[in-house]
Formats: sequence, C-alpha cells, structure tokens
Amino acid sequence: MVKAMLTNDSKYNGQFYVGVHSTGIYCLPSCKAKKPKLENVVFYPTREEAIAAGLRGCKRCKSEKFPDVLPEWLHSVLKFMRANRTERLNEDKLIHLSGVDISTVRRYFKSHLQITPLSFHRRLRLSYARELLESGQDYLSAAYESGYESASGFQEAFLRQFGQPPGRYYAKKHNGVS
Repeated sequence: MVKAMLTNDSKYNGQFYVGVHSTGIYCLPSCKAKKPKLENVVFYPTREEAIAAGLRGCKRCKSEKFPDVLPEWLHSVLKFMRANRTERLNEDKLIHLSGVDISTVRRYFKSHLQITPLSFHRRLRLSYARELLESGQDYLSAAYESGYESASGFQEAFLRQFGQPPGRYYAKKHNGVS
C-alpha cells in the first residue's frame, strides 16, 4: 500500500484509502497531493472506515466521489456540446463554460474520452449532419445546418469520419445506390 501511494498507482483506487491523520483527510492511492510523512498515514479498506475515523475526503483527488471523480464542469461542457451541434465551438467558449484553463479541459477530454474537446464536438456535429442526410436533407443544407461554412471542409471531415463523402451517403440512403 505504501508503494502504491508513493507511486500514485491508480490501479488501487477504491481498494483502499490513505488516511492522513495530521491533516484529517483521506485520499485515493493515486492522489497527486504532496506525500505525507508515513508516521501520519493509516490505510483504510473502505471509505466508510476513513470517515468513521473522523477524516474528510480530499479536494484534490475527490476521494469522497470515487469512482465518479469527474469534475462538475465536465458534465456541463458535455451537455452544452450535445445541445449545440449546429455551431462551431472554440477554446475561448470552452474556457468560459468550464471556468478552468484550456489545458485542464484538454487533459480531461484526452484522459476520459481519448479525444480532444474540439474533435469530440466535431464528431457530434458530423453525426448530426448524418442524421440530417438520413432525414432527407441534401448535403449542402446538412453541412451548413451542422455549423460548417465550407462545403469542401464538410466533405473532407465527413469522408474522414464515415469513410464516404456525404453526397454518396445521401444517394445510398435515398436512391438505394451502393
């Protein structure tokens, strides 16, 4: 347990909790906070035992919320992205929505969704454009409706995402063309 704590090993998160009695806090083994002196540490098998010992959750590793340790701002950013598939999103808007710096936003998206935030939003917009094509809209209307200002940019992005250009996708859906 000491080794897991000293190496910030996230494999042990939830398997035990690190109680630091000098501060009155309990952490996850992967917590990035400054390492406590070992004489102040007690390991607890459950969160409940750490709380019963009078400790409170760490604000840095969010041990009281484990396994749902995603920050609140991430939920609101994702909700906004899903609700706004008809417009382009920029990093300034992400900073405003999240209230944190852009490197934090990028880091959470990369570590939890394995994609950058702008790429994630682009995928949402392209999926929306595909829905529009499936409902009968021509590809230029679908492009502009999903926030693309350039037909060629839309075609290129759609081809990369779905493996075929939007015109062919539309024709296949509406004319039975393969």
